[in-house]
Amino acid sequence: MRKLVFLITLLFTFSLLFPKGAEAKKTLPTRSAKSKIASTTGKVAVSARFRKDRRAIVVSFANLGSASSVSYMLSYDTRGTSQGASGTIRPTSETSITRELLFGTCSHGVCRYDSGITNAKFVVTSKLNSGKTIVKTFRLKV
Repeated sequence: MRKLVFLITLLFTFSLLFPKGAEAKKTLPTRSAKSKIASTTGKVAVSARFRKDRRAIVVSFANLGSASSVSYMLSYDTRGTSQGASGTIRPTSETSITRELLFGTCSHGVCRYDSGITNAKFVVTSKLNSGKTIVKTFRLKV
């Protein structure tokens, strides 16, 4: 598990050092649970908001028909260790998809949430059908 977290952190760091497309940064506010940031990445729309209990973010992807793939990575530090979650969406007939990414882990129906979260970032990389790659970074204040 530690090797996986290290690899994810290394890949994330590498992608920040050498972005392939235009990069913009957005911040989810610290207080309001209803806060939401929407951004269009080329023609792919990305909307991120905190879940009501602020133990997860809910991300919606729309207009996926304009992309060949969309990958995402949530990374953060907690109690001296790096944690994260990532995934890739390969658009099919669906034009919109929603993902819920926890600040913690779940196994066999039991979830353990992390506390003391710092340096939280959510990065979305869209590879458009035109061949262009666009990276969008959200800084999260948990």
